[in-house]
Amino acid sequence: MELRIMLVEDQTVVREGLRQLMESDPELKVVGEAATVADAVALAGRLRPDVILLDLKLPDGSGLDAARQILKGSDPPAIIVLSTYGDAALVKSALALGASGYIPKTASFAEIASAVRTAAQGGVVIHPSLAGKLAGRGDEELREEEIAMLRLLAEGASYAEIGLRLYLSERTVRRHMNLLFEKMGVQNRTQAVAEAMRRGVLN
Repeated sequence: MELRIMLVEDQTVVREGLRQLMESDPELKVVGEAATVADAVALAGRLRPDVILLDLKLPDGSGLDAARQILKGSDPPAIIVLSTYGDAALVKSALALGASGYIPKTASFAEIASAVRTAAQGGVVIHPSLAGKLAGRGDEELREEEIAMLRLLAEGASYAEIGLRLYLSERTVRRHMNLLFEKMGVQNRTQAVAEAMRRGVLN
């Protein structure tokens, strides 16, 4: 299945390099490019890509502003932040907005392409070099069933699908997830996966 990719990057040479790398893979197609927050929001609404690779530093504002607006739309694309900035505050802000991943620009093409595929399937990708920055409130030991749920979350499974895999009702899964998020000190599934990666339970 061909995945439709949109690039948001203000540096022309970086954007062109990314496009060439993406299109060297027959399953990835770049359908649009933007260099500003305004263009990114407009293009995302018109082109409806599967995945957006998003830089944070743009001429008319932060890429986080673009992500916030794009993710408010109906059936929004997955957004992967691709940035030179990897401090904890930025990573956490992107995840809190609902970004599907955060990858440094130093990542290899294989890592970026893998992240794109995972995000397109509903999964979450945090580069190993950044996962350690996403500490939760504590390191209370996780039960085997909780780890199984986290693994399925990382694969992009819905609560209904998790229930089917673990022989639980969707309502029970939601209740367990709410308790698990509280236990891990996180607010959503994206943060939960990132925190599980930090703890090493998904490695």
